[in-house]
Amino acid sequence: MTARTFSEDHASQSQCSACAEIAGTRAAPGGIIFDNGLWFVSHHTGEFTDPGELIVKSRRHCESLSELTREEADALGPVLRSAVRAIERVVPAERIYAVSFNERVRHLHFLLLPRTAAMPRGHVISDVYRRGRNLLRRVGLSRNPTASDREAAARQIRDAWQS
Repeated sequence: MTARTFSEDHASQSQCSACAEIAGTRAAPGGIIFDNGLWFVSHHTGEFTDPGELIVKSRRHCESLSELTREEADALGPVLRSAVRAIERVVPAERIYAVSFNERVRHLHFLLLPRTAAMPRGHVISDVYRRGRNLLRRVGLSRNPTASDREAAARQIRDAWQS
């Protein structure tokens, strides 16, 4: 990851919908659900979202888990756990998916998506991505990584983890 200048960071924050919500210039349905000064939880603002779909956002603008301070990282697990527990008490969900894509909104956030019995199993967005990727590999338009590619990646990640 490259270091960003103050002006680049400020520009990304001023265009960030998550930062706008945290600053109070954009409101989520039902308002703030939880805010401990590090993590901010609200209902998803999307037009086609279901009741109980929450977003857990870092209060500070950052784009990767690796950018979290120790305090932010230590608080994340308990916040996610409490949010899922609260959803389970309200929404009759078969499962609650916790995902973090951070593509369209480049602000570290986690979507908590309850899947009710009326919904198909599996997270539709990740399933579409995975199936599309697999199709491209199957027809030869994209290279399929080998077992040794995955082993090498695991080895490199293990080494990076330990350093």
